[in-house]
Amino acid sequence: MTGTNEDREMIRDNAAKFAGQNKGLGMLGRAPAPDRAAWRKALAEGGWLGLLACEAAGGSALTDQDLALVAGEFGRKLLPVFSPLAAAAGVAGERALADGAFVLPALQSEGPTPSPGHGSKATAGADGSIVLDGVKFAVPEGHLATGFVVDARGADGLVLLYVSRAAAGVSLRTQEAVDGVSLSRVTFAGVRVPAADVLARGKDADALLDRLRFPLQLGLASELVGVAEELFERTLDYMRTRRAFGRSLGAFQALQHRAVDTHGDVELARALVMEAARVAEFGRPGTLELIAAARAKAGDVALRTAKWAVQMHGAMGFTDECDIGLFLKRAMGLSRIYRAPEAHRKRFADASWAPNAPNLFELFRSESEDDKKFRLEVRAFLDATLPARLLDLPTRPKHEDANWWHRQVSQRGWIAPAWPREHGGMDASASQRLILFEEMAVKGAPELLAQGIYHIGPIIIRFGTPEQKARLLPGTHSGDINWCQGYSEPNSGSDLASLRTSARPEGDRLIVNGQKIWTTGANFADWMFALVRTDPDAADRRLGISMILVDMKSKGIRVRPIRTIAGDEEFCEVFFDNVEVPRENVLHGLNEGWKLANAVLETERMMSSSPQKVILVLDRVRRLAQATGARDDAAFRDRLAKAEIDVLAFSAAFSRVLERVRGGQTAGPQVSILKIFMADYLQHLSDLMLEAAGSDGALLDSVEADGRKVPVGLSFLQGRRASIYGGTSEIQRNIIARRVLDLGNEPKRK
Repeated sequence: MTGTNEDREMIRDNAAKFAGQNKGLGMLGRAPAPDRAAWRKALAEGGWLGLLACEAAGGSALTDQDLALVAGEFGRKLLPVFSPLAAAAGVAGERALADGAFVLPALQSEGPTPSPGHGSKATAGADGSIVLDGVKFAVPEGHLATGFVVDARGADGLVLLYVSRAAAGVSLRTQEAVDGVSLSRVTFAGVRVPAADVLARGKDADALLDRLRFPLQLGLASELVGVAEELFERTLDYMRTRRAFGRSLGAFQALQHRAVDTHGDVELARALVMEAARVAEFGRPGTLELIAAARAKAGDVALRTAKWAVQMHGAMGFTDECDIGLFLKRAMGLSRIYRAPEAHRKRFADASWAPNAPNLFELFRSESEDDKKFRLEVRAFLDATLPARLLDLPTRPKHEDANWWHRQVSQRGWIAPAWPREHGGMDASASQRLILFEEMAVKGAPELLAQGIYHIGPIIIRFGTPEQKARLLPGTHSGDINWCQGYSEPNSGSDLASLRTSARPEGDRLIVNGQKIWTTGANFADWMFALVRTDPDAADRRLGISMILVDMKSKGIRVRPIRTIAGDEEFCEVFFDNVEVPRENVLHGLNEGWKLANAVLETERMMSSSPQKVILVLDRVRRLAQATGARDDAAFRDRLAKAEIDVLAFSAAFSRVLERVRGGQTAGPQVSILKIFMADYLQHLSDLMLEAAGSDGALLDSVEADGRKVPVGLSFLQGRRASIYGGTSEIQRNIIARRVLDLGNEPKRK
């Protein structure tokens, strides 16, 4: 069994090498009739069939995560469907690994979400044998099978069987799918299964069926993501090289933004599949529902990516001379076998609304005993500390309430989870930070003051002088110092490099003149961290910018609050008229501000992309849908299930970025993907909340649901800001297109 990242990287590399060497055996070989015997032989010789089988049966006893990595690489090269073979070998053992064997799961029966064993009846025969009757559908390459693993319902519960293809009473009807895979309808009419081929009964059969279903669905999900990844990379290369109107396709902003959204889609799908694979190794309650979510997400994303790729390739993408169409066909085929995305979403939705359903966000990560203890401590603290009037607020809390809440969390020692202990922080693990965010979201706790703790605090810790740290960090931690951010100006919002507020050096001071706008909380702030222009003659306008720390009580500062559409006055306009700022308040030296600004924005975008907000709104939508009966509408239920799956995928991606940061790396431009999808999901959930509320959706007051307040109208309005602050979603797409996808980095036309 593997476990280390190095082991898994080696498995992935070997799978990629094998897939590349044998791609001619799949769709990319373009053979009229692919040689499945050669494919089976190559798998057997490479040891790939026995990945999950125990060592006693001749297998490798690897994990679901290992299988997911292998399946993804096979999917990228459009090799014949692999996951059913590997999953069947994991439970059939020697029968599936015998020379020439081709054992497949036959599990799919009629109905959108049938229970295990549905569609097949097992009757007790003589000497412990079973008589099997029933029908199973859409078994890929079933006509080539030497045997099937079949689930059936008996008088005493579930039975899992190995059924030989040659057994009397087994018949097949086979049809060809669009991707060249043959799908078989297998009928069992009075088939006698000897006792030796009864794999498990009762509870043992339930457990063994999970051992079959987990890797089967995870492997197929990973194959789908592999298809999407390869499609995306091929299309990205095409966009960089194909020219139109004197420019590459990738230079057109509209196409860049579509590419960025597709990139994010694929990244989130991969994150969810790999997290589900990791969870599957523990087999806890809720695992199957998490896998269903991953399978549904992967199917949707693969098809969406394939359709986008065909569109980007234009007329060529619609021809059989271009490989892109092959990927579209494979995405269609893979997404349909062993249940379509819609069926997996329904399974997920039904399970999530069941009484005492497990919290999948807790299941999402493996937690140590210390983590579990910390979660209980956070819950107890929130229950004992937060008054009802501060729960489920529609907007940010009033300043006095925000300050009070900040001090409570600070005194508990949890206000700065990412700060080092020497400055009063927790130096918390990534999992502890997520636990803190999640529990506050579930409780409906008010937003914490972010500017000091999450934005400027880490920058002072990293770049500040000892005097700056000693003067400002303790008060920031305790709540005695409130901060605001002075970045945007009336004509310099997303384009920060064009800012005009000046800071003219005069002796040991800077003289600041200009104007800042959209400055959240400036009317209550004690200090501002601001970007100002200190060298107007710099050849590169970004090199003439400094970051300064401004005491908001300084003479010459005037603050004008701005009322938002949500009815609060959290935005402000700040005017500087010959404001004197000591040079000792320059952070990291003159003209070094652009570097610091990017560091702050990266931190801001990461923290503003925390799953806390979307989990909170998701919880509100669910409570409201239950109270109003909207959840009983099948169409609404499907849309909500899709949104919840998106939030799970988002949380998986956020967890990965957080782990990277925890390991000492920067979040990098990839964090912009999180911000884009956080805004999209937040706004989509607020739309669903409005829909669930019906005619009450436009009320100013909160709606009561399940004993708690749901601020429908104001939440909808507040959601509009998510795609604007911290850099608009459009600007984030521009950043990713250029820095991550390398699109549009070419000389501009004269």
